[in-house]
Amino acid sequence: MFFNKYRLEDITDRIGDGIHGTPEYDNNGDFYFVNGNNLVDGDIIFKNDTKRINEEQYLKNKRDLNKNTLLVSINGTLGNVAKYNNEKIILGKSACYINVKDEYNVDYVYFVFKSPEFKKYLQYGANGTTIKNVPLSAIRNYEISIPSKENQDKIVKILKSIEDKIKLNNKINNNLQELAKSIYYEKFKKKNNNGKLKDILNLQRKTVKEKNESSGYFPVDVLPMNYLITKGGKPNEEAQSSLIEFKKNDILIGAMRVYFHRVCLAAEDGITRTTTFVLRPKKEDYLYYSLITLDKNDFIKYANDGSKGSTIPYAVWDNNCDEYDIYIPTLDEAKEFNDLVKPLFDIQIVNEKNNRNLEQLRDSLLPKLMNGEIDLDNIEI
Repeated sequence: MFFNKYRLEDITDRIGDGIHGTPEYDNNGDFYFVNGNNLVDGDIIFKNDTKRINEEQYLKNKRDLNKNTLLVSINGTLGNVAKYNNEKIILGKSACYINVKDEYNVDYVYFVFKSPEFKKYLQYGANGTTIKNVPLSAIRNYEISIPSKENQDKIVKILKSIEDKIKLNNKINNNLQELAKSIYYEKFKKKNNNGKLKDILNLQRKTVKEKNESSGYFPVDVLPMNYLITKGGKPNEEAQSSLIEFKKNDILIGAMRVYFHRVCLAAEDGITRTTTFVLRPKKEDYLYYSLITLDKNDFIKYANDGSKGSTIPYAVWDNNCDEYDIYIPTLDEAKEFNDLVKPLFDIQIVNEKNNRNLEQLRDSLLPKLMNGEIDLDNIEI
């Protein structure tokens, strides 16, 4: 199978980024101000804290987005990718837009952007130490291999079948999480506060000097936002300093920029950095009650209001987050709730493991399909 190599700039009509200032927000506006963290698994996700703007601000700051537009995060968290589907948005500077020419399959380019090789390219091409930033020149100069249109379509069909299964698992997990939250609010919404988080949770502080090669590495930037189960981690060799360990069923909270709402149950043992809180219930039956309590918007706001630092705020556990007022269920109440929702989380963990296997399959197929190692000429799809 023959491939042509191009610079990304050569197969696109336009590459640009979002606005570098701050628009005027309007809580009643019909348009959204989207940054790189709104790009999740191929879609643009509007969260509870996503800012709104009115039509005047939209017209003033809009970019030329169309049916062939791909969005990529290039500041802070690098390599989040989404396809534009006519959403009412303007972009912040942490996202860039790439308008693919009509003669190329935009989904083929999308899967190139999903590849580990592209993410490595962004990491190596990024500027900055604390906050990574990829210049648009690096995006424009990325070298991409393009087969015939027929083979682009075949590659897309193969990879899309895998991605559709991953998205279905994610949808199931989201529904199960909402069900667990509904049960929580139904049981505890009328209860009065009678204690604090420190009464049921301990902060784990066990540092790690020698990395366990079998443990995954989960720094704060890979913890999912607004999603209650850990997804895949980074390669263990990337773990360098300020490391702490966690165990399966610990609760992880991204303490750096806590407003990003990274609260999740550890689906496996692993290591993280001190920019993450590792929390463990004092009694096992408080696990899922603690998890959903920490996920509440009220707690995230409380943690953010008490954060230290202006440029990069960090939440503080001791004498701050641990003092958050809560209702402490009786052990019977906690056990009853645990028994109700544990099966829901067990299913989610299985789905996440299946997704990791599917992602590994996708990522192993990507280079083989895109360098011609798998001959598509004799494959009928």
